[in-house]
Amino acid sequence: MNNLKLLLLDCSPRRDNSTSRHFTRHLLPAMAKRFGRDIQINRRDLGAEPLPPITAEYAESLVLPIAEAKARFGSALALSDQLIQELDDADMLWISAPVHNFTVPAVLKNWIDLVVRRDVTFKTTEHGKVGLLRDRPTFVAVTSGGAMFREPSLQPDFFRPYLNAALGVIGLKDITFMHATGLASADEPLSIVETKAGQWLREASFGQTIPSIV
Repeated sequence: MNNLKLLLLDCSPRRDNSTSRHFTRHLLPAMAKRFGRDIQINRRDLGAEPLPPITAEYAESLVLPIAEAKARFGSALALSDQLIQELDDADMLWISAPVHNFTVPAVLKNWIDLVVRRDVTFKTTEHGKVGLLRDRPTFVAVTSGGAMFREPSLQPDFFRPYLNAALGVIGLKDITFMHATGLASADEPLSIVETKAGQWLREASFGQTIPSIV
């Protein structure tokens, strides 16, 4: 049986004390065992090595037909092409991220800006945008200092709606959010993250979507 290829995006600028990285360290190995297959991880540490924001040349390319964009701005599209290939090669996507000001960190937004491309990862039709990438299980391990993702919510949540829309437009719709929130006021936030990871692992059945991966 082939290995499962997983693309891991680490988005926190913090290291040892990062709650989102800690969350993933407790969730991912345990979930890998449940999948019953070896996992090959391709890791992009966006927090430690941020991608550059889009350039003027890249922005110009987005309004051109794909052949003309490649001919005129091929070098400006090289990084985007690489990131899209990494995503397309993956059987699963895993995003490890904190919430920054109610939404995704800027480093994750840069990655999204470089992989959401007309006629490459989505096409525009008379009925709206249609994703060109195959769907695959996508897991988002997200942590927040504030009291988000709850009812009643004490803070607005632009994180999940934005990611659902941005990933959905390129074809990724099988998204599972795993969250640990309200950590800013905790005396030992990393311990709370460990507890929350254990709860997710006990209560969720992540393996149900894995057999469809080929």
